[in-house]
Amino acid sequence: MIVVFILLGGLLWLISLLLSAFSVWGFYKLARLLWEKIHRALLRPGTAQITAYEVFTPNPEDIHVQDTRPQIRLELDCERHGQHFQMSLGPLTCEELFPALDLPAHHVACWLNEDDWRQLLEKRWITIACDWRQRQAILTSQIRRDRRILLISFLSLSLFVLTVTLSLLHR
Repeated sequence: MIVVFILLGGLLWLISLLLSAFSVWGFYKLARLLWEKIHRALLRPGTAQITAYEVFTPNPEDIHVQDTRPQIRLELDCERHGQHFQMSLGPLTCEELFPALDLPAHHVACWLNEDDWRQLLEKRWITIACDWRQRQAILTSQIRRDRRILLISFLSLSLFVLTVTLSLLHR
């Protein structure tokens, strides 16, 4: 009987140790995600020149492909304090690319021929944010989305703290 209690106690201790490890790992991942969102939300939008591009159509037979419209990869020349950085952006869909080029997005426009893509993208400037530390270009629409997520998170946390404070004061 004592051996069963020792085994159960050891098993419960092991389970609690595993749960603690997973919660610490989850908190670490959440903190990294939050830090990345804060960093991206604080980036200032600017412009970059398109130096090269690649237009490709995903294979419709690939099971992971949900959209078979052409996608675009861009090579960009970003400038920060007089220094130039070469960065990549993509693959982008037309719905993501056209607003960054200050053009209306239309699903038919995705099926441009090679000459039309060349005229559209060659030597063009695009509105983005350049994260020079990570050598990454980020669309301004993604920055706006990150700012909304942070605002909602901050408001939720503030509401939670207010509710806890009021419940403690009410006692």
